Amino acid sequence: MQGKLKWLQRKLRNKKKGSANYRTVQAKIRLLHERIHTIRREFHFQTAHQLCNDVGMIFAEDLNLKMMSRGMLAKHCLDAAWGNFLDILKWVCWKRGVFFAKVDPNGTSQTCPQCGAHTGKKELSQRVHECDECGYITDRDVAAAQVVMQRGLVAVGHTVILPVEEGCLAPR
Repeated sequence: MQGKLKWLQRKLRNKKKGSANYRTVQAKIRLLHERIHTIRREFHFQTAHQLCNDVGMIFAEDLNLKMMSRGMLAKHCLDAAWGNFLDILKWVCWKRGVFFAKVDPNGTSQTCPQCGAHTGKKELSQRVHECDECGYITDRDVAAAQVVMQRGLVAVGHTVILPVEEGCLAPR
């Protein structure tokens, strides 16, 4: 739909401001924006419900979305509407009785989920997490998700026993 929106906006540019044709194209653009918004919102609700189906707790990084909406990926970040999705996810979790919390995002991809050691800054092209301290190797995104889960469980009040120590997470 982005292509159609771009085409309509280009068409609008060539119309005389205030004319009947200008208002007609404006109305089409308005309807297309509304349709895009509705489809995105429906997708967010479906995703939120799917996430809530099988879990009792959801943790998300408390990202600075304003800063992410600047720079070379600004359009893509704004198109994804992450802030709206997190608001919808929070509401769906509340409605369905699933615990939702935001955790500190600092260093989640630089911390080893196995031993808690700082592994250093990684380039985006580096997709594997390797810990020099304990030798734990996994996908970078999986390791960051495990760190987010551990931080969330600590915030909830559970004691996190690292897999090296016990092999599981145990409640306090």
